[in-house]
Amino acid sequence: MLRVGVEQAELRIVEDQIGNPTSALDLADAIIIMAGNLLSRPDDQNLRGIFHVTGSGEASWADFASEIFSACADLGGPNPSIRRIPSADYPTPAKRPANSRLSNEKLRQRHGIVLPHWRSSTHAIVRRLLGARLVPDRNSSSERIDQ
Repeated sequence: MLRVGVEQAELRIVEDQIGNPTSALDLADAIIIMAGNLLSRPDDQNLRGIFHVTGSGEASWADFASEIFSACADLGGPNPSIRRIPSADYPTPAKRPANSRLSNEKLRQRHGIVLPHWRSSTHAIVRRLLGARLVPDRNSSSERIDQ
């Protein structure tokens, strides 16, 4: 998104496919917690199985792109306009479901894990990708970003 945002003033982004955007860093943190739970309670069968691990909240691809560019604009980066389009106007070889949201309830109940909301994680990732060390905070003069 950041690359095409620099190259194009307007992006056509699908608005009718909904999912749970998930940061790889949040996913890694969750896996570490799960591994720790398994190591500390190896006989607890409730900690085993298949778990959905996704960011909290839901978004369309257009919502996700808009948030990426909102975070980017906060750092002085590109902020192209987003034209929301239906999937039918953006044909791809791969068929994508309209609803790919997953429930994290089992993860919360058994491991006590709730990933951050996708919006906050998106802003953190954009800051990392753009290499920002200091980011203006609306409530203070600056916020330190440790990498």
